[in-house]
Amino acid sequence: MTQPEHEHTQPVSPAQGDDYEYIHRNESRISTRKLACSHGKIADITGSGMRMLVTKGELPEVGDVQSYTFSDNDHTIEVKGTVKWVRNGSMFARRSEVGVEFVKLDQRVRDALLRFAVQGQLGMSNQGERSPSVAVEVPNLYTMLGVVHCASDEEIKAAYRKSCRSWHPDVNDSPEAAQRFDELSKAYSVLKDPQLRARYDQRYGERFSKAA
Repeated sequence: MTQPEHEHTQPVSPAQGDDYEYIHRNESRISTRKLACSHGKIADITGSGMRMLVTKGELPEVGDVQSYTFSDNDHTIEVKGTVKWVRNGSMFARRSEVGVEFVKLDQRVRDALLRFAVQGQLGMSNQGERSPSVAVEVPNLYTMLGVVHCASDEEIKAAYRKSCRSWHPDVNDSPEAAQRFDELSKAYSVLKDPQLRARYDQRYGERFSKAA
């Protein structure tokens, strides 16, 4: 199996402006220059996020919530993340940079992702020939809230409130409750805003209708 090329971990610095504010300053980033991604490549990973190099045609927008599926020969882990910043490439650069913040990883998943960045493995096995990879998927926000695409503002609000009552960490002791509650809040923050909802529908509505 071809493992991603990596360097020694380095302290994360502010780089340009506040682009790296989403990464904790006491963490290190691990370079993964050859880690394949369905939208480009993963440049580096920390325990709280990652930096992606994507083609301009696949460029997301700040605030987008996406799913990331990390796969090795034997294991698969899916995590959610929020796009925190986007830096367009120059006229000579083929790729742009995207900063992603992971949504509330537990320690087990965090350790697996860091191991994946260094070794190209989520688990301990290194058998097989499939190269490690990352698949990017934009979740269907309507499906997350349990409403149809043409739902009214009131229907979306009612569905959000009902879901929150079920998944709020104060009333749900499931290990996934906090992450699920955070995902619902992010979905609602997009769909409750007419401009953000219209932009989301314009960008992804056709994709979801074909998949239905």
